[in-house]
Amino acid sequence: MKKASKFWLAILTVFTLMICASPAEAKTERYDRLDGVEVRVLLNGSSSARSYTITIGDGDYEIVDANDPDDVYAEISSGSVTFYADSSRSYRCEVNGEVYTSSSPFMAVPYSSDDYFIYNGTSYRGCFKAMHSGSYYYAINQINIELYLYGVVGRELGYGYNDEATMAQAVAARSYALSSYSSSNTYYDMTNTTSSQVYGGKSAETQKIIDAVDETCGMILEYQGEAVQTYYSSNMGGHTENIENVWVSDEVPIKGVPSPHDALAGNYSSYGASTYSWTVEYTPEELVSLANSYGDTDIGTYTGISYSTTLNGVTSVSGRAMTVTISGTRGSVTATKDSIRSLLNLKSTLITIADNSSGSSAAYIKGADGQAINFSDLNDVYAVGSSGGTMKVNGSNSSLYVIGGNGITSELDKTGGTGDTIVISGRGYGHGVGLSQFGAIAMGDDGYTWDEIIEHYFCSDNGIELVKAY
Repeated sequence: MKKASKFWLAILTVFTLMICASPAEAKTERYDRLDGVEVRVLLNGSSSARSYTITIGDGDYEIVDANDPDDVYAEISSGSVTFYADSSRSYRCEVNGEVYTSSSPFMAVPYSSDDYFIYNGTSYRGCFKAMHSGSYYYAINQINIELYLYGVVGRELGYGYNDEATMAQAVAARSYALSSYSSSNTYYDMTNTTSSQVYGGKSAETQKIIDAVDETCGMILEYQGEAVQTYYSSNMGGHTENIENVWVSDEVPIKGVPSPHDALAGNYSSYGASTYSWTVEYTPEELVSLANSYGDTDIGTYTGISYSTTLNGVTSVSGRAMTVTISGTRGSVTATKDSIRSLLNLKSTLITIADNSSGSSAAYIKGADGQAINFSDLNDVYAVGSSGGTMKVNGSNSSLYVIGGNGITSELDKTGGTGDTIVISGRGYGHGVGLSQFGAIAMGDDGYTWDEIIEHYFCSDNGIELVKAY
């Protein structure tokens, strides 16, 4: 028999009058009085699943009607709860052997912020509910946004980095989550994977992460009164990119900015170094295979590859490739913007391409249109002065050295080399929009504060503002 809830007030209220707890305070509060919205995170979705089971890890839970949380079926402080979907319009719930039925989904709701349940071996704060779409049965963690962030920041940024970068990541993740939240979303707002944000629940928390979230409680990026979907990735390779040059929309004008601290990623780990600078080699046959798979076609025998930093009259602000075309005897395949990563299986699109398949090559000079000119031998390269005089580059030395715009010095072999591969040299790891995580880490170690980091990457005279939403 149903009875009235003792504590459920308004779990879907967007904002409350409570002040966020400071990091020095214990974050044990009535769950229904926490500040901020609840977001719904997909933990599992299956067309074959007919039940999901959770175990109460700690605390007191009520089993309620998900559509009317004031209707309470049972209370539980230990044991397990199994949620069944007999059909899209018929649900069962078994609580320590007691069975309940309803035409609405059931939901397990905690009394306090510290209460948690266990699902598939992972601990989660907040609520659990299971919903049927007619073809899929979804397991969902419905959770206060601040508690959700406890399980996101470490999984996205990593653990053990400086406080300022960790707090910057918390703000970016909060803004992304709030922008993804909508009461019109039928089943869930986000997944727990890289398709949204990687979320590991309570099992992914550390005190350092909790403190970073609490210290920035309610801080988000906003554009024209709406939370900004704040994109971020591992390393931007020295410069971020305008959002419209990576995807399609510039509804929220995230702009490309210099990110020189990216070059310091190697100071943190070998993985960090691999996110800043990398090389990929393909044979002509491998490129044809990639093109055929991407374009679902047959371009024949390889004849060449070309790329440009300009598309439809618009040039990348960071030097990223905007188009790549692989050509063959029967046709060609072209990818644009961020789809280039999918075509060539690349870490980023901030690339140069050297085609050694038809002979020797030593270096390329890239023109304003992004096209490269091949120099097969650098022994007779001359520099031309402003007065018209010439001088042999690097004289009789065996190597030639060049310094890029980012200050990185590279060594080139004057004699060149022969081979049959296409060499793609790249910088960065990710789409290139928004916050560079290794850049933020290095900025924090260089004395920048979390808000300075956030404003550098997102607030470049584009109307995006850092605000306290609650």
